[in-house]
Amino acid sequence: MDKFMMMPKGFMGLPMDDEFITNAENKKNYAIAVQDWNYGPEMPTNAPGANKEFYVGLAEAMQCDEKDARRKHCSNCGYYDNSLMAQVRIERIPMAAYDKGAGFRGHCEKLNFICNDMRVCQAWEDEEEED
Repeated sequence: MDKFMMMPKGFMGLPMDDEFITNAENKKNYAIAVQDWNYGPEMPTNAPGANKEFYVGLAEAMQCDEKDARRKHCSNCGYYDNSLMAQVRIERIPMAAYDKGAGFRGHCEKLNFICNDMRVCQAWEDEEEED
């Protein structure tokens, strides 16, 4: 079987083109996240103690200690969406240089841009616990 039935966009929850950010909007919102929301670090890594200056600054901005700031990532933020539908939409936005080496991409629902699971910003919110 070499042919698959293609579902029309918008059918059964498939995203419509106009329901998501454009590449230009993504670039603009990324720049705002970096400048105004302390999004980073620029070169994320899991190495203990790396990016000390970034995490000290983030901890100060978030009024927590550095150890707690290092536990926060886009991937455990309540605004991070990496659902199947989000991934379909994200694939329409070309990979940028800042995506390389930063983990998986997701959509930040608060700042409306493509973020990376190994980064964080001061808009970080704890995921709501389900009962």
